[in-house]
Amino acid sequence: MESVFDVVAGLPVHPLVIHSVVVLVPLAAVGLVVAVFNSAFRKRFAVALIVLLGITVPLAFIAKESGEALAERIGITERHEELGENVPLWVGVFFVVAVVWWLVTRRSASILVHRILGGVMVLTAGQVMVVIFLVGHSGAEATWGETIPAAELPVETESAAPEAPAVDDAVFTADEVAMHSTAEDCWTIVDGSVYDVTPFVSRHPGGLAAISTLCGGDGTAEFGGKHGSDSAPNSQLESLKIGMLGTP
Repeated sequence: MESVFDVVAGLPVHPLVIHSVVVLVPLAAVGLVVAVFNSAFRKRFAVALIVLLGITVPLAFIAKESGEALAERIGITERHEELGENVPLWVGVFFVVAVVWWLVTRRSASILVHRILGGVMVLTAGQVMVVIFLVGHSGAEATWGETIPAAELPVETESAAPEAPAVDDAVFTADEVAMHSTAEDCWTIVDGSVYDVTPFVSRHPGGLAAISTLCGGDGTAEFGGKHGSDSAPNSQLESLKIGMLGTP
């Protein structure tokens, strides 16, 4: 049978309440520590902070009871359960210390009394914040520890691009070369090799007309007749090689 601390509107009570405790108790603790050292701040906000802390006392109790109800449903780590047992006690003690500090310091003019109670307030506030942190951390670890592992995320590696075939492995037919017969797309055949001379058309020292006659066909005779074994033209041509001439 479901208890009043089990679920509300179909959701577990514990996470709905514990977040209030985790936020409000440290907020009140920090504010009251400031109030210990700052009289102007104390006069303006001490009462409101003590009231806020008082609200967290029953919330801490509800968080503890709802945590036990949730543990019966899904289980809970032993460390989180042990730490959670102490939260209502520490919040209650802190609230009592805060009330005593406020009442006594208002009525006593003794600086020594102020310092002693202020020291007790600061120490209690520090202890409560440590307890709240440990409870929150252990709960988060129990909830997310396996979902978000501490191990380093794997580094994605780029898949290797498919290796382009070597120029000497590429084979083209005469018909394929003939499809590239314009100055804007100029392939030619010289001594059984296929060359894409398009980048060189506009830079040819002999002009566009002299080289455009090679586009789409076999330019072996014309190239050899003009350049023969000249190293510079042959080196330039070799840099434009894209494959070999094959049979259909």
